[in-house]
Amino acid sequence: MGLTKQPNIRFLSELYAHDAPDAILLPEYPSSNTSETRWQNRERYIIHDPFPPPRPELLKVLGPHHLMCAWGRDIPVTSQVAPPQALLEHWGRVFGESGCPGWNAFDETAQYITLFPHESIAADQQVVDPDINYAVHSKEVIQKIDCPQADVLSAVATPCIVKLSHGYAGLGNFVIRSAADEARMQSELLSHWPDATLVVNSIVENIVGDYGVQFYLRRDGEAIWLGLTEQNFTDNAKWCGGTFSAPLQDELFERLRPMVEATARYLHSQDVFGVIGIDILKDVDGGLFLVDVNPRLTGITPFLMASRMFAADEGWTEGIYLASCRFAGSLDQLISTAEAAIGGRVLVLSAFEDGGSTICHLSASADSQDHARQLLDAIRVRD
Repeated sequence: MGLTKQPNIRFLSELYAHDAPDAILLPEYPSSNTSETRWQNRERYIIHDPFPPPRPELLKVLGPHHLMCAWGRDIPVTSQVAPPQALLEHWGRVFGESGCPGWNAFDETAQYITLFPHESIAADQQVVDPDINYAVHSKEVIQKIDCPQADVLSAVATPCIVKLSHGYAGLGNFVIRSAADEARMQSELLSHWPDATLVVNSIVENIVGDYGVQFYLRRDGEAIWLGLTEQNFTDNAKWCGGTFSAPLQDELFERLRPMVEATARYLHSQDVFGVIGIDILKDVDGGLFLVDVNPRLTGITPFLMASRMFAADEGWTEGIYLASCRFAGSLDQLISTAEAAIGGRVLVLSAFEDGGSTICHLSASADSQDHARQLLDAIRVRD
């Protein structure tokens, strides 16, 4: 078993069709703290989603729909709310008919590719056993991967980072650098997740690179390189997007290969397959450290897949992804504006109308990061 490049792979559904040809993608998280979603995990497979919960449109529209972007047609998709026809047509114009997913209403008897284990869907209807899926989603799994990583501490000790075992997208992470930080964390845990399992790590200092690395793990254990993005976070450590650079894909491949292969070996031993995302930090001395393992499509997976195509097909080698930004107009106006971009490619990954404006996930690809930023700044409303 090893890591290979397969540059002809364009859409993720091609890969899943090899291992789960009769399944349907369900790109929707269950919730353990809001009744706004159809799928609830109240007794088993607790997920540490945020308090207060996101607004329903983020849970049922913006999040699920963007994971359908650049998915392809080999495996159908489903969700509580069907993606708007205008968005599907936009994707069709960008990727061609083969890149536009086929949406089906939820089928109580079908088998599903899930982002996270669901307690309300029978175990044999989930392509990865939900008990196994829950176990490998725990932050406790990171230390089982045989590669360099931050030290695991037995107790909170300043400075450190504390992670809820089943948080996601930076939610449920607490950076502790003072007694006040620890007190705030303990208060929040007591209010929301008093029984949560905590993982405590040392802090990797002097970070100069934060890479979201993605690969597809086949059922037979073969790992297929998808690529990497550099990640962006808000001041309170919430993930908010990232960047793509085509030259980095080859430049960092060999350096990142050992961590990918170590992760693939462990997850294959647990009977896991599908898209895997791992987060790797690089410090000022060039050291690499595994800091997270996400055995699922992640928030930046569609942007990575689209960026691969834009670089190969159109020569747009640099890209930026912005999550949850605002456009001052309707969805139709947003799509028209995006498709009118000159000197690059602007992609609407998902969106919903909010009064007189539209909340959306957007990306821009161009010949430089500066040009991609200019394309986005011409569209989004400044905060």
